Amino acid sequence: MKYTDYTYKRIDPAEVKSQMAEIIEGFNNAKDARDQNKWMDKTKAIFSDYETYASIAHLNFNRNTKDENATKENDYYDEIDPSMKEISLNWAKTLLNGKFRNGLEDIYGNHFFNLKELELKSFDPKIKKLVEEENKLKNEYTKIIAGAEIEFEGKTYNLSGLVPFHTDADRDIRKRSYVARFGFFEKNSEVLDIIYDKLVKLRHNMARKLGYDNYIPLGYAAMGRTDYNHNDVAGYRKQIVENVVPLVSRLHKQKKEILGLDHLYFYDGINYKEGDPKPKGTPDALVLAAQKMYGELSPETGSFFNMMINEELLDLVNREGKMGGGFCTAFPKYKRPYIFSNFNGTDHDVTVLTHEAGHAFQAYSARNQPIMEYYWPTYEAAEIHSMSMEFIT
Repeated sequence: MKYTDYTYKRIDPAEVKSQMAEIIEGFNNAKDARDQNKWMDKTKAIFSDYETYASIAHLNFNRNTKDENATKENDYYDEIDPSMKEISLNWAKTLLNGKFRNGLEDIYGNHFFNLKELELKSFDPKIKKLVEEENKLKNEYTKIIAGAEIEFEGKTYNLSGLVPFHTDADRDIRKRSYVARFGFFEKNSEVLDIIYDKLVKLRHNMARKLGYDNYIPLGYAAMGRTDYNHNDVAGYRKQIVENVVPLVSRLHKQKKEILGLDHLYFYDGINYKEGDPKPKGTPDALVLAAQKMYGELSPETGSFFNMMINEELLDLVNREGKMGGGFCTAFPKYKRPYIFSNFNGTDHDVTVLTHEAGHAFQAYSARNQPIMEYYWPTYEAAEIHSMSMEFIT
């Protein structure tokens, strides 16, 4: 089945709420943990559908932010997001207070329940309206960034399309391309500042309503950080200043000599005097090269990448109206991941494909986990898989 063959529909939160009420009643009346486990399977099916359809809506919007229908469907899932969070919250409370919780911990481990604890710390019905506003502001930002039209060298580019000029061997082209880039942000600075200002105040308000002094602890809970806090990160930042910055300074000095420059400026982001390496061939040729590479790496990665190509689970090339950057998403109902990126003829095309393939291979490998919470690791742990795939390949 190809991506275009996937079923898509709007989930009705009222219907889900009714189904979950029945499940919660059955769960609470269960005789033991194994009996409760059957009700958990029913919950998995419901949220698997929801996550799949929401992922399709968000992906289609990112693929073309100018598509009115894709925008409507994305808006719908953003609007019901707070209601679905409330339903999920009630289920989390049920699980945490379950009379056979110890038995379920034996089956699923503590991490599952740690994540449910964080769910209680990061949401409450009293912030539903604020979450809805937050989603709207994020989409507003996405549309502005994806809709960039920047005039340079007689042609019009979006932000991703302008990147090859940032790494040109000609220093003057690099500088002028950055002037053009920042000209776009300067032109849109007022509206971007307003979005930023609103988001800061909105998130601070959320945190206060949930009993926090500021957004920091709420942000950590929302990102699934179960075992460290801002103090640990402050220590990490200190290590970067003490150990990484001196190393980078030495590398910059070395680069200055390689490039034959007296001083490095922001636009001197290349590594070689003749310009940085560029991928050989068309985007299709790159995909075929990756297919060969993953086939040689292991039988598992080979069959995985063949599937990604054959089922059209890749959208790799930059184009007008497409959101910048790269990410990996997944559709639990179909047990499939999806890779999104913006190839633009730079060495980053190779990096982003291998990086997102690391996420995708992890998600695909975890597709048969008994609970959805174990399909993905937490945000930072996920980067172990993506960066490892970069280094291995």
